Amino acid sequence: MTLSQLTQSVEQLAAATVLLTDAELASGAFAWGDYGGVRMALLGTAQDLDDLAASFLVRRTAGGNPPTHAQQLLAHHREAYRDFLGLLVGIDPAGLTSAPAEGEWPVMEALRHMDGAERSFFISILAGLDAQAKGAVAAMPPRDQRAGILAAADPAPTPEADPAERLAAYARLHFLVEAKLAGLTDAQLEARSPFWEPEHPSVAFRIGRLTAHVREHAVQAEKALLALGHIPGEARLHIRTLYRSLARVEGALMGAPALAEECAEIAAIIGGRGVAALEAVADSAALIDAIRAGDAATVDALLAKNPWLADATDANQQSAVMVATYAHQFAIAQTLHKAGAELDNFSAAAIGYLPEVVEFYDWNPATINWFAKDGFTPLQLACYFGQAEVAIWLIEKGAEIHAVSKNGLGLQAIHAAVAGRNPAIVRALIDAGADVTSQQAGGFTPLMAAEQNGDGEIVGMLLR
Repeated sequence: MTLSQLTQSVEQLAAATVLLTDAELASGAFAWGDYGGVRMALLGTAQDLDDLAASFLVRRTAGGNPPTHAQQLLAHHREAYRDFLGLLVGIDPAGLTSAPAEGEWPVMEALRHMDGAERSFFISILAGLDAQAKGAVAAMPPRDQRAGILAAADPAPTPEADPAERLAAYARLHFLVEAKLAGLTDAQLEARSPFWEPEHPSVAFRIGRLTAHVREHAVQAEKALLALGHIPGEARLHIRTLYRSLARVEGALMGAPALAEECAEIAAIIGGRGVAALEAVADSAALIDAIRAGDAATVDALLAKNPWLADATDANQQSAVMVATYAHQFAIAQTLHKAGAELDNFSAAAIGYLPEVVEFYDWNPATINWFAKDGFTPLQLACYFGQAEVAIWLIEKGAEIHAVSKNGLGLQAIHAAVAGRNPAIVRALIDAGADVTSQQAGGFTPLMAAEQNGDGEIVGMLLR
């Protein structure tokens, strides 16, 4: 298994996950070791690659073959290059060739400039090295001769080249630069690299300038894509991190190609993660549909196939437990909990699991007044779903009974309790001083809700 196969497996994972939504990434249906969540297909892979790169560097140093100065400089160059490629994953040709505004460069025009400028930088380096070897004064070849210097090894793309051709040409240039320069000695790095500057800087400086140039135009390309409406989701941001981690492995192997054979195991694992992540997303969607339909058999079958699905989320990043609870599929909510679904203080309150609510309170008492993503407090959720034990405990611990939900409903705990039709909770709130005349959105009072529901006992409590 070669380094190129590791690169291919990372590229396949990126292509498979780049269009996943933030909600799909949050799904708990994919496992990386003991960690759940589809985003772990990306985060876990980046960590695996970083660990591999670190181990290669340690072994090289211990074996008397540490990276040279030139190899370290080129490793930075590789990381900048991979970061630029990570930025472009999943961007369609129109996004690469469209100008963000009149007079501004499309991404492909920036790439054309990068290719041309870096060819000139490379020719400058070669001229400096040649002059040093001959004991001569370095001079940049005339402009009309420069194209021919690299033509045989790496012909420049034609002006009509499409995005794929330009990217392929830029890749060839990048790898040619590294192949030619990775073996440079420290003395060769001190050779003068002629170009436009009055005083010619060193080859080491020029290699660093290659890296800076890639970074400069990666920023330009990112700004162009943002202006065109390509707002990066979480997946794309993780993919750029993943590509930088891949570059660290590649950099660690410069000058130690024999170690590349040891990439086999991780390459095989990464190769399957894209497929596994997409399968997890599909199974998560199927689980959410089954929950809403009350299809307990399908829920059981999916959990048996993949227990991590218990932590799946819907398109609004609502946990499977809360999806079941809002759908009044309380038995399924308990099934998910027993299957290992991780509860937060909101879902624990909603399903009436007091030990978890207590644990959050012990960790931070302020959690009893936090607001969930859908705008409700733990007390409001316990009240609405009739979880008397939890609701009364929260009231006794000082939960804010007059807190107003942060959503369009504008309700307080008393409104939720009346809607939940649990007299014990209503009584506890009244005894704690709840305002029974308060209005939620639309001017609806607790009494109006109780009368509409036909709850005579609760109506009597509210009228006393």
